[in-house]
Amino acid sequence: MNLFLSGQTERKYLEALNKCRFPELENLLLLFKEKELETLRSLAEADESARIYRLQGRAKALNDFLEAVQQAASILERAR
Repeated sequence: MNLFLSGQTERKYLEALNKCRFPELENLLLLFKEKELETLRSLAEADESARIYRLQGRAKALNDFLEAVQQAASILERAR
């Protein structure tokens, strides 16, 4: 289950996710990827349950966003 994609995701949101792949937003995607890796490194070092759960949630949200950006174009194509 993706936080950003569901069977009912509105077209305007899919279009916004798809636009994140445009060259002018490349640095935004790089930032999200960097934060995802940073979060995964922190998760590997975490030893408190509450911190682990928080980092797992953050990692999942970042990963869901990056996957949604990659999948948005194909979902838009299928919706036509």
